[in-house]
Amino acid sequence: MIKCLQKSLLIVLSLSATFLVALTCQGAKNEVAGPSIKAAFASVQRDAKPYKTFYNNYIAPHAILEKDIVFTAHQDGQGRPIIDAYDTRKKTWIGPVRASNFGLGRDTHGNPSITIDTKGHLHIFFGCHGRAMKHVRSTVPYDISRWEEMPSPTPRATYSQSMRMADGSICLFYRAGGHLAPWSLRTSKDDGESWSKPEPIIEMRRDFPDKKACSYNAFVPGADYKSVHCFWVYKDDNPRGNKRKYQGMHEAVYRYNMYYAKRTAEGQWIAADGTVMSDLPVNKAFCDKHAMFVDSGEEFTAPKRIVIDQNDAPYIRIRQGVSDWKRGKVIVPYQYKFASPVEGKWQVHDEMPSQWPDLVKRLLLSAGPAAFGGRQPNKWFIHYKEGPPEDAKATYVWLGHLEKGYAIRQDGPAKSPKK
Repeated sequence: MIKCLQKSLLIVLSLSATFLVALTCQGAKNEVAGPSIKAAFASVQRDAKPYKTFYNNYIAPHAILEKDIVFTAHQDGQGRPIIDAYDTRKKTWIGPVRASNFGLGRDTHGNPSITIDTKGHLHIFFGCHGRAMKHVRSTVPYDISRWEEMPSPTPRATYSQSMRMADGSICLFYRAGGHLAPWSLRTSKDDGESWSKPEPIIEMRRDFPDKKACSYNAFVPGADYKSVHCFWVYKDDNPRGNKRKYQGMHEAVYRYNMYYAKRTAEGQWIAADGTVMSDLPVNKAFCDKHAMFVDSGEEFTAPKRIVIDQNDAPYIRIRQGVSDWKRGKVIVPYQYKFASPVEGKWQVHDEMPSQWPDLVKRLLLSAGPAAFGGRQPNKWFIHYKEGPPEDAKATYVWLGHLEKGYAIRQDGPAKSPKK
């Protein structure tokens, strides 16, 4: 028995050490080396094949820290929300539990966003791609075993992003329908029982010549959970009509530039150059002039990691290049840029500045987005990989900590519940 425990401990320490070395030694332009599937806490399949368990940035968060427990949310092979809980003190896992029997099946857009209210009830927002957003709540505080269905917060939505603010309110960001719909906000001041009217924030096509201009937005809470930071890219939904340089690719790749705005504690949106966004929703003309801090030309962009430091300063790692993933062809190899404002002016770098805070630099290179909740910046992060070399027939999910390594489940990665 003792030998078995010693062997298990050596495996955990070995995996954690490998993770920490990989994180420290990676160059600024490279992704962090992937961990072993033995360090994963979950595995997912659909028809004996890998399945995308969640979206980075555009649906968030997938992990939240509260009272020394990290609650996680991903979807199973049917698109149904799967919840786990990791006790950071006891180093034990609870779950997995399926929070709802509803899922979008092959459509991966319905993956879950997780948050927690002032009373400790967990909330999952999921199951929407242009239709009503699903919402379930845990019936017992800090307990993932039982769930109840709640009224839909909004009749049309895609990409749910939720967060609890310092005043106890819940902010729910989403795209109010299809590609061209405005990115909007609803708030709840009664722990998710009811929701405000929608507040459209960004609608690129509004009063703009190109009626197919749109965007993809990522919202993250500020360091004090009073402000909200938003990064987004311009999506060209008419690349042929706009005579884009690169033609014939999947419509999803035509995303350009990088934009930024901040919501203050008073609810006022401020663009990257300090201009107040008084006439909401703002359009592409306004965004290009006041919110854009990276002009990517004809190259495609995507936010890779977003970090908010303890002083509420935003940092971002941006991927830029041209890749036709539909045909497996790389046209312009990916490069990475790093950006943050200095005295109110955004500065963009080809290399990560050495003077940036160490914790920020490490999180910008982490394998997945940081958890919400707890002190910012949060050292916990979550990520997945479809078909890793050790098992090409499944997707694996990991929960990691910058200093403590991976949260390993004693019995290995758990498969999604069958019932």
